[in-house]
Amino acid sequence: MLDELERVKGIGPQAAERLMKAGIKTIEQLAEARPEELAFVRGIGLISAKKIIENANELIRLEKGIERVLEEIKNNFSRDCPKCGGEMLKKFIILGPDRRISANQCKLCKFYLPS
Repeated sequence: MLDELERVKGIGPQAAERLMKAGIKTIEQLAEARPEELAFVRGIGLISAKKIIENANELIRLEKGIERVLEEIKNNFSRDCPKCGGEMLKKFIILGPDRRISANQCKLCKFYLPS
């Protein structure tokens, strides 16, 4: 969990550990915190707290943007074959008597893509 907090610009290992002890364990909690709450953590002043909260919110926005882009790529791959551009159809691949997985298969070139 320390590693998660350290992803926020302005938070090093010591600050992450102090934040954890103060009850802030996730980037979301950090983004929702008030600057006055963070300023009580040793080594974090009011100005730094405001910047850390801003950086946490920016990181959340960036990650949500990346998730949207990846979801759009996934949706495009499920419609059009990445190999030839043909139409992708839903198929089930039988792996055993009790096990099947869902996949998309190109109507033209028979390329498989896990769904």
